[in-house]
This record gives sequence, structure tokens and C-alpha cells, in this order.
Amino acid sequence: MEGSKLYSLLETRSIYELNRFKKFIESPYHNENKRNIAVYHHLLLIFKAKGRFPKMETVWKKAFPKEKFDQVRSRRIASDITLLLYKFFSIEWYNHSSGMQGLEGALLKTNHPMLGKHHTTVLKKMRSALEKGGWKNGEHHRYQYLLEYESHIHLNKTAVKGHSLENLAKADRHLDIYYLANKLRHHCDVLNYKTYLSLEIELGLMEQVYQSVNEKGLINEPVISIYWTVSKTLTESENAKHYFSLVGLLEEHHLIFPVQELRTLYVYATNYCISKINSGDKDFYRELFDLYFILLERKTIFNDEDELDERHYKNIITLGLRLKEFDKVENFIREYSNVLRPDIRENALTYNLAQLYYAKAEYDKAIEQLSFLDYKDVFYALGGRVLLLKTYYELEEHDPLENHIDSFRIYLRRNKLISGDVKKQYLNFLKYSKSLISLPYGKSKKWESLKSAIEANQNLVNRNWLMEKLENLKR
Repeated sequence: MEGSKLYSLLETRSIYELNRFKKFIESPYHNENKRNIAVYHHLLLIFKAKGRFPKMETVWKKAFPKEKFDQVRSRRIASDITLLLYKFFSIEWYNHSSGMQGLEGALLKTNHPMLGKHHTTVLKKMRSALEKGGWKNGEHHRYQYLLEYESHIHLNKTAVKGHSLENLAKADRHLDIYYLANKLRHHCDVLNYKTYLSLEIELGLMEQVYQSVNEKGLINEPVISIYWTVSKTLTESENAKHYFSLVGLLEEHHLIFPVQELRTLYVYATNYCISKINSGDKDFYRELFDLYFILLERKTIFNDEDELDERHYKNIITLGLRLKEFDKVENFIREYSNVLRPDIRENALTYNLAQLYYAKAEYDKAIEQLSFLDYKDVFYALGGRVLLLKTYYELEEHDPLENHIDSFRIYLRRNKLISGDVKKQYLNFLKYSKSLISLPYGKSKKWESLKSAIEANQNLVNRNWLMEKLENLKR
């Protein structure tokens, strides 16, 4: 079993899904082969007892005790069960999807001259569902196209006298919107990948797409306008007006997108802010900070498991501390640490409260907070030790600071989980921190030498902090 297609499918399923598949495979409507049922029954029994899936030979002996193991037949059964799993996945997805999938099937199946009343009923239900659904993204226009086109076909089949081509015209417009919105969406994906990957890919017909949007007057369709504007933030990034247009459009039309699509659109916006910050535009600190709180309020920032990504959590805190929004940051830390991954929640709360106290110059509180940190996690061990070093420096506690630098250096050299490059960056930071302690106030040859060394060294963390402290000493 191990390494087989069936094995890989089964081991990624929850016990809830495995039990549901048992009901599925036992249904004569889906499976009439009793040997498939016998094999899966014992697979599941052994898995529940031992916590792992057994070899097929073991299952065979349980399922067919009077038969000699047959490798070829066992593979055929495994293949049959795999195909049944594919069918099960399709039905599960269908059952958990919106009601539109069911209406789509009903619309196609009732489009028959003798089923006029049924077809009309399905059309009404579909129109009502589209109106109530709220979403007006590309997929919405695909359903609208289907609805109008099938209405047109039904009128043709039933030979209704004097019917116009109004449904066909509406279907064509919705098809245009669906197609052009998705072409723009794919174009944005490619442009985004090109910002950090060397790719040669170019999507076809993009000039015609932009031309069609203008000629057909579709730029005012929200879904097209938004993806159009995203593409402009990526191709004309120096012009910030496209970013502000995007944020304004998302503010006005955020309810027309399902949460996964809206999340992606806001990623474009946050990435734009980050790129501006990285290029030195400090105005975007406030812009990104405020944008994050909009995403928190709308719950758009959370993943499908309703968890907050640690990167967003750290970014929000870092931005808030830079902006000196201390009360807002403290409330955020305490409120949102419980929606991080369970294994990092406690350390994230502890460490970031220590960061907050350090930023507020409440150094004793920072040291006390760091004493509760679990240093088994390498990321927090490094961050906590750096923060403690900075705190001792601010307090001018030189003896504890030098002892801490020495113990930090020993930790780095002994820890086998930290890569060589990362060790080098932190060891350089410790070396320059120790030099910083012995520097006198004012500008001197030693000061110049240390400044030059810090500026030239590419393998270094916390460069900005070191430079800030150097400037303080000069002043």
C-alpha cells in the first residue's frame, strides 16, 4: 500500500471523510463490486486500530481468508477504490458548494420543449439566487450568461412566436464580462509573479483585451475596473494614484467578491504598500497600518481555518510601533494572539508585549516579559535574545550586557538548527554591539571605523539599530 496512489489519497483524509467514504462505497448506486467493499472495510478497521494503513497483502488475508493473495487482482481493486474516491470527492465538493451548481444542472436538464413550466421555475430560482447571492465577480457573470443563453435556446425550442433576441444580447454581454474579467485576472497573476520570478510568459490577446474593455464601455463594470486597476498598480507602480483608486474601488465593491478572491485583491494592495515602504516612502507606513485594520474588521485577512498569518501579525505590530500607536498595538496583541496558530500563540503574545514595552522605554517591563518566553523555538529565541541585548544597552547595564553577548555567542555556535549564514549575521551583530559599548561619546577614529564596518558588512542583522545608536553617540 505504501507509496501507492490509493495510499496517498487515504492518508490525507480525516477520519470523518474515511467514514463517509465507507457509506459511499457500500451504496449499490455508486459501487456494485462487493470485493471493493470488503477490502476498504478491512483497510479502515486496521487503520483505526493501528493508526496507519497496512500492506495490501495483510488486507487481502483479512478480506479473503480462503484465497491466496493475488497481486494483479489486488492492484485492480486498489485502482477501483481510487476511482471511487475521485467520484466521492466530486460529490462532496458538489454538496458543499453553493446552490448555483444544482440550479445549473437543473437548468440544462429541463431545457426541453415539454418541460416549459419546470424550466421557467428553475430560471426564476436561478435569477433569485443570483440577486440574493450578492457576488458580482466573474463567476457571477458566467451564471448570468448561462441563464440568458439557456432562456434564448428554450424560446427557440418551444417556437415562441415573435420572441426577440434580447436574451441572446444579454448573454453575449455577460460572456464578454466573464471572459475579459478573467483575462485581466490572469494578467495580474502573471505580472505579480514577474515581480519576484524571472519568467518569460506572456498572455495572448492582452492588447485586444484592453482595447475591448474601452470599446465596449466595460470599464465601469466593478469586477473589470478592479482587475484593470490592479494591473496598473503593477505596470505603473511609480504612479500611486492607481493604488488609491484600487483601495477606493475595493472599499465600494468589496461585497461583490467571495472572501478568497477578495483576500487576493487586498494582497495586491498590501504588497504595493510594502514595495513603497521598501523604496523609502514613509507615508505608506500609515497607509498599510490602516489597511490592515480594515482587513481585520472585515475578517478578510484570515485564512480558511480562521487563523491569522504570523507574517501579518508581525507586520501590524512593527508598523504600529513605528507610528507610536502604542495603545492600538497593545489591544491588537492581546486580542489577536489567540487567532494565531496554536503552537506559537503564547510565545507571540509574550515576545510582542516585550517589544511594545521596549518601544515605550518601559525597559524593566520588557525584561520581565522576556523571562516568560519559551526559548525552545529558534525564531523567538533569536528575537528574544536580541531584544534583551537592546534593553540592557538602553539601561546602560554594561556587565549584564557583556555577559549576555557572550552567552548569546555560545548559543549560536552550539545550536545546530541555525544555518551557517544566519549564525554569521547574528555573530556580526554581537561583535559590533560589543564594540559599541566601548565607544566614547562624540565622533572619533574608532567611531568612523565602526560605522564603515557596519555599512560595508552585508551579513548583518539589525543594521538600522546599530547605526541609530552610533548616531546617538556622535550627538
